[in-house]
Parts: sequence; C-alpha cells; structure tokens
Amino acid sequence: MLQLPSALNDRRQHYLNLNQYKMELQNADWMLGKFWQIDREIYDEFLNLLPPIYCAGGFRLCERLTGDIAATYLRVGSDYWCGFTDLRDTQAGKMVAHIARLLV
Repeated sequence: MLQLPSALNDRRQHYLNLNQYKMELQNADWMLGKFWQIDREIYDEFLNLLPPIYCAGGFRLCERLTGDIAATYLRVGSDYWCGFTDLRDTQAGKMVAHIARLLV
C-alpha cells in the first residue's frame, strides 16, 4: 500500500488524489492500495453523497471507479482515510489494520 499526499483540511487535494491515475496516465486499477488521510468533513460529505456500502471501519461508494474498484472511506481511531479497494477481494478490515499499524 502506498500513501498519497494528505488531504486533511484540503478538499482540493482529496479530488487530486481521487483522480491521480488520470494525471499519471494509468488505468484505474493503478489506484488499488493507495490511500490518504482526509478530515471528518470530507468523510461526511461522501457518506451523504451516494448510498454507501457499509464495511468494516467505514463505507465504500456505491459508484465504482471501474469494474469492482471503489473509493473506500475509513475511520481509524480518531483519523479519517480514503483509498481505493477492489470490492471482490480487498477486505476493508485489512486496510484499517494496515493504517493503524502506520499510526503507532
């Protein structure tokens, strides 16, 4: 997993991170495993944007980036995070555990 620039208190950076694969001229699956910190306002905004698919630690957007790749929004401790996961084989709990290890 690779951490992208923090979007804490920075909606613009959040949108840049969401679209990083386009700027890098990559396929959408290039985003798998990438994640970044966000704030509660961004988390709440996306929670209320589309019907969520709840998962361990948070929710996934029902709208896919492509195929089964979706943005996943997580709360780890008092921090909020976003990253892309494959709905078929990426358990959100593993992502939560990975981020939690980084925070220690």
